[in-house]
Amino acid sequence: MAVVGTIAAFLAVLVVLVLVHELGHFIVAKRAGITVQEFGIGFPPRIGSVMWRGTRYSVNWIPLGGFVKMLGEDGEAEEERLRRDGLSDAQVELAMAGAFNRKPIPIRIVVLLAGVFMNFLLAAAMFAAALSLPAQVGHGPLTVSEVQANSPAQGKLEVGDRIVSADGRTFSSGALDRSRDLTAYVASRAGQEVTLGVVRDGKEREVVVVPRSLTDEQRAQGLGSIGFMYEPARIVEEPSAVDNPVKAIAEGTAAAWGLAIRIPGGLAEAVGGLIGLNPGAADAARGPIGIAEETGRVLEAPLVSQLLFVGVLSINLAVLNVLPFPPLDGGRIAVVLIEAIRRRRLPAEREALIYLTGFAVLIALVILISIQDVSRLLGG
Repeated sequence: MAVVGTIAAFLAVLVVLVLVHELGHFIVAKRAGITVQEFGIGFPPRIGSVMWRGTRYSVNWIPLGGFVKMLGEDGEAEEERLRRDGLSDAQVELAMAGAFNRKPIPIRIVVLLAGVFMNFLLAAAMFAAALSLPAQVGHGPLTVSEVQANSPAQGKLEVGDRIVSADGRTFSSGALDRSRDLTAYVASRAGQEVTLGVVRDGKEREVVVVPRSLTDEQRAQGLGSIGFMYEPARIVEEPSAVDNPVKAIAEGTAAAWGLAIRIPGGLAEAVGGLIGLNPGAADAARGPIGIAEETGRVLEAPLVSQLLFVGVLSINLAVLNVLPFPPLDGGRIAVVLIEAIRRRRLPAEREALIYLTGFAVLIALVILISIQDVSRLLGG
């Protein structure tokens, strides 16, 4: 049942993230007078649908998000189909009046960016909500519940170890109090030896580790400077540091933006790791399987952690989609800009080839990351 719950939660989060994204495209396209042929929840085959104001709203069997189908978004393919069906030039022009590819370039770019903007708004809202809630703060000592693979903790710490000090700073003396005090201390010592006081089998011993340096995105993915999960000795609820909604929104937006500008660097490192250019960074990448695994863990975490998790996923989706790589939104924007520079549309077959090639590369990356996710699960 735990596996079923994890899969259901992962699919629910995925549907929300993708539908929010597609809703951005849908709203702006409608406002711009573009013919939206279908707004779908899930992917075909279709369960059922209804037509309303010229758009088909459908529910589909494959629960992997959703989609918006706009007239003319496949270039001239739709126009060519209408001509093959025997429509005259005048009839084709009338049918294509609301086509995406017939709209001015600035409008098309705004439509394509709308999904990214909606994911950014969702992330900012999740962060603002998390900041507004009372904080569940762990206090030490800390009991190790999991050791992350390929981390400084591997081979040094064991599940069940109780960490009572770091470089002589103990929880009992007050030098360390909250769990995050230890986290902050070891993060500040990245690349340097840290001596942990560990109680194992009733005996205290010293364990020397060298914390690693992490990006904000790697931390958001659950990686730690030393690389272990823990259970605090006690959890204390502390009031939120944000005292009004305006401040929460401002800080949530700032957090979303700060994470967004750091993600491209993390993505570049992760892709470099996958293709062998930066092997040490390969473990930072997470595909659908890895994200589903993290979702299962977050299900057992406090509401604050769940909100932050959804926010981090949403901002990752926003940044990923804005990258200039077909068939992502950023890649489609790049094609539109090329069209603007050339002052004429790309041939339909060439545009289709660009998107097909980009899609193939994207699927290959997903497969590579998924293989790594499976290896991580089997190994850990």
